[in-house]
Amino acid sequence: MVNKVYKITSEKTVKQGSKHNQVLMSIFVCLPILTYGTAMGWISPNKKLLMGKDSPSNPPLTEDDISWMASIMFIFAPIAVFMYGTAADRFGRKRALLCASIPISIGWAIKLISARPVALIAARALIGFGSGGGFVVCPLYVKEISEDSIRGMTGTFVIFSQTVGNLLIFVLGDLLPFHTVLWILLAVPLVHFCVLLKLPETPSYLIKCGKNEETAKVLGWLRSLPPTDKTITEEIDRLNIEQTKCEPKFSPRLLFSDKTALKAFWVALIVNLTREFCGCIAVLVYASHIFTEAGKDQNSSISLSPNKQSIVLAAVQIFGSFLACQLVDRAGRKPLLALTSALAGFSLCVLGAWFYLQSVGTALAGWLPIAALCTCIFADALGLQPLPFVIMTEMFGFQLRGTVATLIMAISLGTDFALLKLFAPLNSWIGYHYTFWGFSFICLSNVFYLIFCVPETKMRSLEDIYADLEGRSKTNDKKVVNDTIVESQHV
Repeated sequence: MVNKVYKITSEKTVKQGSKHNQVLMSIFVCLPILTYGTAMGWISPNKKLLMGKDSPSNPPLTEDDISWMASIMFIFAPIAVFMYGTAADRFGRKRALLCASIPISIGWAIKLISARPVALIAARALIGFGSGGGFVVCPLYVKEISEDSIRGMTGTFVIFSQTVGNLLIFVLGDLLPFHTVLWILLAVPLVHFCVLLKLPETPSYLIKCGKNEETAKVLGWLRSLPPTDKTITEEIDRLNIEQTKCEPKFSPRLLFSDKTALKAFWVALIVNLTREFCGCIAVLVYASHIFTEAGKDQNSSISLSPNKQSIVLAAVQIFGSFLACQLVDRAGRKPLLALTSALAGFSLCVLGAWFYLQSVGTALAGWLPIAALCTCIFADALGLQPLPFVIMTEMFGFQLRGTVATLIMAISLGTDFALLKLFAPLNSWIGYHYTFWGFSFICLSNVFYLIFCVPETKMRSLEDIYADLEGRSKTNDKKVVNDTIVESQHV
């Protein structure tokens, strides 16, 4: 009787474990993305100082210098994506991520040493290079250390880190001196590099290297379970089955030769490109004008400085990202992404209507564009930004995950650069109202694409996801999975 009671209690304890280490490690490894967020927002609170009489640069920066500073990151980031994607598969996720912090640290150090235009542009190029690597490696690292029940939540940490970085730089830039802020921003990648040295490699990569014993220890630490626990042993068996005998490497040919994997790639690519073309970047770029126009309304009490506007928008993003962390594993990826696409589509439609009525001389309430603006940014942070990263990593096995992440992030970052450069000419050509209506159409079309073409990935195996893509029945798919597990156990 005593043995039976002890055994039952032991099994209960083993089953519980803890997810704290996974969550904390996922947050920490995303620090390069937080740094990217601070770099993206750094110009906003410092533009007036850099171009003014008291500029730390001699001579002060021009509008052309600011334009190059804003866009240079998007030129170097796609280049870094291919290099870091290859390095992550060849040398490991941890080493690749360590290398991402090096150019970021050098970039902030250059800004401390010199504020001349050439130095600032070169510094942002280095930060963009390191951040591009972070956008490839961080989603892979987070996915591979997280268990299925929380991988949706931890996957949203990538974009959550970016929004925290945006808010951090706006607040610091509003409160602290120029060089003090730079010292703080330099400390972030340095702390990341030093602490990451002590953290483990991902279990998937350790299995690839044949280090089963070390994998058991790492999984035991991540799950807060003994390395010899049955759950850990079963997870190692699943990782071995997933990887089979194929070595992961950057191989587009291997991806394009598999019809089902190629179909999954197109699904992941379209979902990620919708994230870029949803118009939220354009909304953020034009936010200052919307606030200014809204402030002209005598019945509106909204009158904020440009930096206070940025803080408000960043706070809205933070709230949306935090809510995404809470909902993604409860609501599922597909429903939440469809809901936020519809919400963003309707808010952009309202913004387009407001711009159109403004152009024909019809006055509207000043709060309307502000509400539409905040709703769009909230929807973007809640689903449109974080969930494509989650879906991208969940639709592919270890062998192709690095290749897919590299290709999709390179295309996405290149698209960001094109959008920033073409947004102003497009508005001059067709008007702001047609531009925002176009973005609205893309978001609303994405809702139908998600409903009919994108499989749910929450808590599902690759075989189950690919069964949906191929139109096979789930019953047959489950039989295939069970047969595979039985065969591996016999072997």
